Amino acid sequence: MIRHSFAPFGRPEITLLQDLTRIDYSSTDFSQPSWLCASAYEDDHLLGVCCFEFKMWFDAYFTIAIHDPRCITRRAMRAVFTAVFSTAVRVTADIEPWNERALRQARLMGFEIEGFRVKSIEGRRDAYTLGMTKDTCRYLRARPEPSLSRMEGIRAEPQST
Repeated sequence: MIRHSFAPFGRPEITLLQDLTRIDYSSTDFSQPSWLCASAYEDDHLLGVCCFEFKMWFDAYFTIAIHDPRCITRRAMRAVFTAVFSTAVRVTADIEPWNERALRQARLMGFEIEGFRVKSIEGRRDAYTLGMTKDTCRYLRARPEPSLSRMEGIRAEPQST
C-alpha cells in the first residue's frame, strides 16, 4: 500500500530529489515554513517526492522527482495542490528544454509555458519557465456535471398503449 506524507524531507527524500534533478539540496532545511514537502512510500521503499518552495508569499516553485509513477495518484496530487493553493496564487516550474517528458507531463497537469530563461537552474542550466494558477490546475478543476442532453426524449415510465 502506498503511503503519502507531508513531513519535511530527510536524507532519503533529499537524496532522491538531488539524484533525479541534479540540483544540490544538501544545505536546504526543508522544515522551514517556506517549504511544502510531499513524499510517497510503499513499505520502506521511496517512490517519489515533490516540494514547493515559497520564494514569495504568492509564488511557490515546484520540483518533483519520481522513481515509480504509481505514487502520482489523482487523490495525492489533489491534496498537494489543495495545500499549496491555500496560500499560493501561482505555482512556477523550471524545466530544462531537453526534458520533453517533464514538459509534456507539466502541460497535462495544467502548467503553461511562460518563457525561456538562460542559466536559471543553479546559475548553470537553461530552462523553460512554466506557470499554473488554481484555475488551470488539472487536479483542482471542478468536474463538469454529466450532460443530460443525450437522455432527452427517453421516458422514465413506459407509455401505455
